[in-house]
Amino acid sequence: MIHIVDNISSTNDWLAKYYSEVDDTIIAIKQSKGKGRRGNTWESQIGGFYLSTVSSNHKLLPFIVGISIMNVLEKDCKGLNLKWPNDIILQGKKLGGILCEDFGDFSIIGIGINFENKPDIDNSTNLISNNISIDKSFFLASFLYNFDMKSSLTSEEIIENFIEYDCLIDKEVFWEGSSGIVKSIALDGSLVVESNDKELNLYSEEVHLERY
Repeated sequence: MIHIVDNISSTNDWLAKYYSEVDDTIIAIKQSKGKGRRGNTWESQIGGFYLSTVSSNHKLLPFIVGISIMNVLEKDCKGLNLKWPNDIILQGKKLGGILCEDFGDFSIIGIGINFENKPDIDNSTNLISNNISIDKSFFLASFLYNFDMKSSLTSEEIIENFIEYDCLIDKEVFWEGSSGIVKSIALDGSLVVESNDKELNLYSEEVHLERY
């Protein structure tokens, strides 16, 4: 079932409380307390696209969501990339983000994409300022279809697809006073980085990339 609401605190929180089955989905015109990773707030003004949907658990869920979004947008958006683990990048600026929360028996996927809204956040962008117009109903239907298809891929195929779009490969990244060159993404979803002639695995739950 798809629920559409004018204003809500958080689409993820609402689904966690009221969902009835996998694939239940909610879309909000506006969120007052949109959620980002690491407890951050996701600015959710009118004009953006804010969706949450219930999913079966999968260790690579954010990666499946990312490549599904890319499949929907890439025909219309030049300079579109993913940034490990959950950012959607357009022309080097943040277009949107993904938040996947594990609730034990199920997960909830949250997606926020800047369509016409103009976030008060540094280095962000939206579709309309790039002369891109995409119908939100079309995006919803196409995303859900692609997500269903991509969920059947093997872990190797999911990571391979993600790496094709990721903008960090072969770039230097910085975190907590350290730095290294991104080499790949492991099958468990960690970022493989070469630092001081050693390979490290960075996990999104533990590390915040300060810049790249």
